[in-house]
Amino acid sequence: MRTCYVGGLKLDERLLALIVTWILTPRGSNHSVLTEEDLVYIFCIMKKIKINWIHIIKEHMQKALRLSDYHYPYAILVSKFLLYFEVNLEDETSELV
Repeated sequence: MRTCYVGGLKLDERLLALIVTWILTPRGSNHSVLTEEDLVYIFCIMKKIKINWIHIIKEHMQKALRLSDYHYPYAILVSKFLLYFEVNLEDETSELV
């Protein structure tokens, strides 16, 4: 897999890279190194090409379960959904994140 550094990107591209690597597809590694996948997401966002984010997030969560160097993403986002939809969590165990 080829990579690219954010140093060669324009300001708006760098901001999108930050959003992609920290929020949309977070990871525990170096956020200044972009993968081809990250670059595709940035390109699609800049060109207003529709992306199936549900599929991307699902795949990213599955990758986090398989690979030990990935942290499980979206804990706060999922918690907000559970609260919003009033899911009963009384019998569930919880872990401080």
